[in-house]
Amino acid sequence: MKNLIIGDGAMGTELRRRGVEVPSHVESIWSALALKEATSIVEEIHIDYIEAGSDYITTNNYAVTRPILSRDNLDNELESLTIKSIEIAKAALSKTKRENVKILGSLPPLETSYRADLILKEEEMNKQYSEIANILKGKVDIIICETMASALEAKCALKAALETNMPVWVSWTLHGDVRNTLPSGETVNQAFTELNGLEPDAYLVNCCAANLVTPSIKALKELTDIPIGGYANAENVALDTENSNLKFAAERHWDSAIEINEKAYLEEARLWIKEGASIVGGCCRTNPSYIKELSSNLK
Repeated sequence: MKNLIIGDGAMGTELRRRGVEVPSHVESIWSALALKEATSIVEEIHIDYIEAGSDYITTNNYAVTRPILSRDNLDNELESLTIKSIEIAKAALSKTKRENVKILGSLPPLETSYRADLILKEEEMNKQYSEIANILKGKVDIIICETMASALEAKCALKAALETNMPVWVSWTLHGDVRNTLPSGETVNQAFTELNGLEPDAYLVNCCAANLVTPSIKALKELTDIPIGGYANAENVALDTENSNLKFAAERHWDSAIEINEKAYLEEARLWIKEGASIVGGCCRTNPSYIKELSSNLK
């Protein structure tokens, strides 16, 4: 596919795979810790993704938010750690021979990922997302509001990002084993509608089972002509076709999740592209070999 954009893959799980301590994402500053203790490995991972064929890399600031950093009394380092994540990405880029590789800056969940019940009040989200967006402003190529667990969370992040007048992507995460549904219980269609005229440069879904992506790409294709895409985890799940109980969807995900290899992930990505995706990458438990498989076979 001529105009296909290939993303990078996981950072947190890849750091752990390479022997870096990445504690629980629920109780610690997890992947942000690597900015302080494993700078060279973060850079190495960026380089490996670029050399595998990624058209963009995402800065390792996913866990760099005030609520998460405050777990270790480090919220006063929000700006310095965010800037450090950008500098590492730029250093990695300078050490490769690839041209036109973009750097994406992350606007992540402010609190624990996938927990729509833990999102902050709207006014506070607006304030904190604006703070991060203004640190990223002019220092990255694109801002990505990623792993959004509810319509309101995505709306607040997207609004703040758009105020920078930079290119912006928005990406929702999906819930467990339920098609087209965010952890909040809202559908992708509802979340899209709630953006109320806040128009990004791309709509994506991420950080979910690979076989959950296709139905959402199909739904998004019917809603917009703006580029769409997905970057999933290296697993498939048994889909709950009856949406029997949203409350336990996350638990059921792990009951049926089966790890998929690079070739199986490629086949899922082909389905996304068939439905209209023009941006594909990887999320948790993918690594540079997954991106190389995508790049070698899809470009």
